[in-house]
Amino acid sequence: MQWLDEMIRAPKDAGYAERALARYRLGMKGHGALCGVRILPGDEHCPVCTHLAADMYQPDKAPRIPLAGCPYAEGCRCAYRPVMTYELVNGSAHVDS
Repeated sequence: MQWLDEMIRAPKDAGYAERALARYRLGMKGHGALCGVRILPGDEHCPVCTHLAADMYQPDKAPRIPLAGCPYAEGCRCAYRPVMTYELVNGSAHVDS
């Protein structure tokens, strides 16, 4: 997922969360392989995002990036990552609804 790698490296503006989560919300309405989102910490491993990265969220309940308390003055480098249904089958996703 090269696009996701590039997204992680870019600073996020205030509208990032709503735009990204709206796209994931639409993807989930199609009842395909997408079942939620995770927070993917950026290259600097933001301690705020790293703490939340283990959980899966429904788009309406996901913490909004950039998170309050992000220590990076140049902007948060964390992103949302899709969680696919096959990850749930393997038992590797904890759901925080």
